[in-house]
Amino acid sequence: MAVDILVTGATGKLGKLVVPRLLDAGKTVRVLTRRPQDAYDLWGDKVEVAQGDFADPATVREAARGAQKLFLLSPISEALTAHQNAAIDAAKAAGVLRIVKISGSDWTLRNADRSISGAAHEAVEKHLAASGIAHAILRPNAWMQVSLAPVIAAAIKGEDLPGRYGNAAVSYIDAKDIADVAVQALLDHSISSDPLVLTGAEALTSLEVARIAARILQRPIGISDASSTPLPSHLDAFERRAIGEFVELIGAGLAVPVTQTVSRITSKQPRTVEEFLHSHLGPTQTQTHGPKGETTWQ
Repeated sequence: MAVDILVTGATGKLGKLVVPRLLDAGKTVRVLTRRPQDAYDLWGDKVEVAQGDFADPATVREAARGAQKLFLLSPISEALTAHQNAAIDAAKAAGVLRIVKISGSDWTLRNADRSISGAAHEAVEKHLAASGIAHAILRPNAWMQVSLAPVIAAAIKGEDLPGRYGNAAVSYIDAKDIADVAVQALLDHSISSDPLVLTGAEALTSLEVARIAARILQRPIGISDASSTPLPSHLDAFERRAIGEFVELIGAGLAVPVTQTVSRITSKQPRTVEEFLHSHLGPTQTQTHGPKGETTWQ
């Protein structure tokens, strides 16, 4: 069956935002997932569900059959380059006309010698360019949903906020804005293949984030230089090293640049850190919608 768009990573943080936006735009969507029941629970018969895994190239090839476009996203892993390159090859063989890839942050690719994640995404970007398929590449900065999750958890517990980036400012971006740009890139073929660097509208230090949280909660909030967020136990050595390198590069001030890409592509301003924190720490949110405290990484 032919579909407009094949979405990988559909049941993850970003994929769950991209799919409904595509459906709202009237597009037919096929999702590739290892957990088909999760997809059915989310969207029922609104999407076509293809059970598969990047580690099984045959399932990727089958899922790509009949798709016009591909949204390419997979978690950080030692196999990221091999998996995404194989997906690009499968898409080309299936006649896919356009690929939108979620890449690493710009500062990881520009410092690929200091970031194994950046090096992996750099290799995929080169393979995608060599494939000859029309494409767009998105390089989002630090995600609010990931980088600020420990901040929200600590604030709700009444603890000092972690200051793991030292005095460095970060232009955090909301995953909703990433999803908006991704969908626009899937729908608009005029969007250039030059990498799109996505950031928030402002760069904030840990102290400035703490001041925002204090205003929302209406109480003093401190910062602990000794604070560290334990990584999830399921992460392997590659993922742990990649995350450690993220923290080092952000702490060196490399995530501070602010671009106008989100507003240029979507014609609206990116969501602010204050808006994001208020949605989690506002009067009703802390009682009924507080995060569980876990942190996941893309």
